[in-house]
Amino acid sequence: MRAHTNKLFETGKTIIPKTMKLLGNKNDKNNLGLLKIYLKYKLFYSWNDIVGKDIAKYIIPQDVTFSVLYVYTYSSVWANSFQYLKLDTIKKINEYLGYKLIKDIQFTRFNKVKRKIYSPILEKKVNLGSYIKQVEITDEDLNLIDKKTDCIEDEDLKSAIKKVYMKNLQLKKLKEKYNWIPCKKCGHLTPPENPYCYNCQREIKEEKQQKIAEILLEIPWARYQDIIKYVDCSMDMVNKQRTKLVQILASKLKPGVDYPVDDVDNFKYSIDAQTVVMMYKSIPPDKLNKNVLKDTIFKLRYDTAYWEYKKRTE
Repeated sequence: MRAHTNKLFETGKTIIPKTMKLLGNKNDKNNLGLLKIYLKYKLFYSWNDIVGKDIAKYIIPQDVTFSVLYVYTYSSVWANSFQYLKLDTIKKINEYLGYKLIKDIQFTRFNKVKRKIYSPILEKKVNLGSYIKQVEITDEDLNLIDKKTDCIEDEDLKSAIKKVYMKNLQLKKLKEKYNWIPCKKCGHLTPPENPYCYNCQREIKEEKQQKIAEILLEIPWARYQDIIKYVDCSMDMVNKQRTKLVQILASKLKPGVDYPVDDVDNFKYSIDAQTVVMMYKSIPPDKLNKNVLKDTIFKLRYDTAYWEYKKRTE
């Protein structure tokens, strides 16, 4: 026996869109009825759920006009990469809304919506001043500060430096109270979950980047599996260094010197051109051939010219 469905009772999920459509005004701006206005704001509100947080950080919806969704990004890299995701994103949007609201997605140079700055530092920001003032200063601490500033003759300068010493001492005590530990490299206090302070983390990262670059310049075809044997790093770090080096080296190649201007059979590609191709494709010298060199150099010439143009126009 077929189950009976009572169509007299509907949920808000179906009632609201139907009501919006009935009340829609065809003379409204951009010929949008209330249904489309409702769906537009539902799209903006649910943007993170539709495209995912990783994409939503960089691609920001701005407006919907005549079934075209206008988005903004501050990153030219994402503007290029998102083109490959556009059709899939349109499908996700319309499936999520249950209505074919969007037919195309285009970029706009104007950002109407302020981008949220994703920073764990800002998220954890607190008023340290109020906490520091609560830290007790002993007579022994004051005597130590007096000794350090005793040689300063100018009273105003001495008073200002004493305040600096006192705040630093209070901050150090506050960190110790919350079990901060000495940085393994420099000894400055750092949160217990971080063995290295911020400055040392940055220095260590720069050292790793330098080592990765040195390996790639010496062995252009080296892959992540090869590099990790010598440097404790992530795949993302290796890829970024590879991309950076390829862009730098490719921009220095000269037509007619490093690679042929036309399709010349007997032209010998320079060592620099071969290095760029090996680094870009992660292939050893014995895998190089005329077709690989020709196709890769052509692609890199196009990419380099494109990004140089973007830099000049932005």
